[in-house]
Formats: sequence, C-alpha cells, structure tokens
Amino acid sequence: MDAELLYYTSGEEIQLGDRVNYGGTLATVVVVSDGENYQLASGYEDHSGAERGVIICDDDGTITSTNETDERLVFMDRGTA
Repeated sequence: MDAELLYYTSGEEIQLGDRVNYGGTLATVVVVSDGENYQLASGYEDHSGAERGVIICDDDGTITSTNETDERLVFMDRGTA
C-alpha cells in the first residue's frame, strides 16, 4: 500500500491475511484500506473503496469492519492473503 499505513495498537503494521483476535474471536484481515488505496483478499471485491480501516472475517464467516485504533483488534500472527 503506497499511502499511510495502518497499525495495531501494539505497533505492528496491519497487513492483509493477518490472523487477529477481535474481542475474543479469532479472525483474518480480509480488507485493509487507508481511505484511498486498499488491499482485498480474493472474494471480497465488493468491499473495494472501503473507508479507512480494516474488515475482518472470523472463523465462522462473520464480517466485521473497524478502524485501526480499535483496542479489541489484537495482532496474533502474520498470515498469507
């Protein structure tokens, strides 16, 4: 992503495919957007042009959007997109 990067509250850069814990639920980052540029996982093209923040998909398939300053969004592991 060429524009301003997004970060977890712990300081790691948010990247597509990251495994995260969101309020006690394991999930994967499927969209990362700085408001102008975005990265999408395959199958999430309908979220192109998303506002600044991230969209995650938990292991049960529930989609959640949030911004990078959400303290419930905790980096777990660097995944693959």
